[in-house]
Amino acid sequence: MKKLNFKKHMMTGISYMIPMIVAGGILGALAKGFGGWEVGNYAPEAGATIFSNLNCFDWKQFWWMISKLSDYAMSFGVAVMTAGVCYSIAERPGIVPGFIIGYAANQSKAGFLGGLLMAFVIGYFIQWMKTWKLPKWMVGLMPVMIIPVIATFVCGVAFFAIVAKPMAIAMNALQGWIMSLNGGSKFIIGAVIGAGMGFDMGGPVNKTASMAANALGADGIYGPMSAKIIGGMTPPCGVFVSTLLTPKKFSLTEKETAKTAFPMGLCFITEGVLPFAAADPARFIPASMIGSALAGGLAVAMGVESVAGHGGIFVFPMMTNWMWAVIALIVGSVATGVIYSAIKKPSEEGQEDEEEIVDLDINL
Repeated sequence: MKKLNFKKHMMTGISYMIPMIVAGGILGALAKGFGGWEVGNYAPEAGATIFSNLNCFDWKQFWWMISKLSDYAMSFGVAVMTAGVCYSIAERPGIVPGFIIGYAANQSKAGFLGGLLMAFVIGYFIQWMKTWKLPKWMVGLMPVMIIPVIATFVCGVAFFAIVAKPMAIAMNALQGWIMSLNGGSKFIIGAVIGAGMGFDMGGPVNKTASMAANALGADGIYGPMSAKIIGGMTPPCGVFVSTLLTPKKFSLTEKETAKTAFPMGLCFITEGVLPFAAADPARFIPASMIGSALAGGLAVAMGVESVAGHGGIFVFPMMTNWMWAVIALIVGSVATGVIYSAIKKPSEEGQEDEEEIVDLDINL
């Protein structure tokens, strides 16, 4: 069995995930920049499929189409990371179970933390399967049928039964608690929503905080909506600030990833920092939460309100007290950047935490 080199396996998965997140994020930023913050509402008239009546020469529908490409790319980010970690641990037989269960983690809102946890479960389960003593006629079926089917079945059941269900119960309780804070301090509810947005970058806590803000917005309470948007924008902007403050602590790959995360953050695409959160969760997540909490709390306390639930900087002019929205974003981003720069371990000079992309063709 392979050495338990958790960092190597994790960085392999992240190296595969980065292009997917960057491509999806930049496409989403372009769609919102040229199509407007409501670009997701410009779907063509429904037909046999959502694309049946698509008019690519219509300005709004064109950018809606690009927005859909972004959505699809982002939905596969966790799946690609999970498959990459499984591949590093168990080689090619780990790709299919990792991709399927990683996508399930995204769809169930377990996020990158759920996908990362399951990647190690799947990888080492397959390593154990490789020790099975089977008849010679079955050995050839192991990598293409037996391992993918059994590993997906067993680990998939474990995910839904042990990970997803308890997580859903906990998130429902968290959402109720967040909403109960509305009668108290404005700073506190803004800070709690902001911290939730900065915790797991599109994962269960992030989605729960977002849904709580949406529910309050549906009741005509729009302050938490501003905390949701600004709190979600802070982590990508904050990590970019950190690379400017202490560039020697970051590898070339990390600097380039931060450069692409910055415009994604301005468009309220928090997932741009998933590579940092997955590679260095013990340091990046606390820095992210503190900055987002400060930004969200300051925004709500200063009376910033947003009727729109998405859009990033494109909806700032529509916000009440929008200047305070800008100030809150700057303060939170600088806080995240300073904290992360202070606690981050320097990257080893001359070494890139990136696996070479190899030929993944399977010879039957």
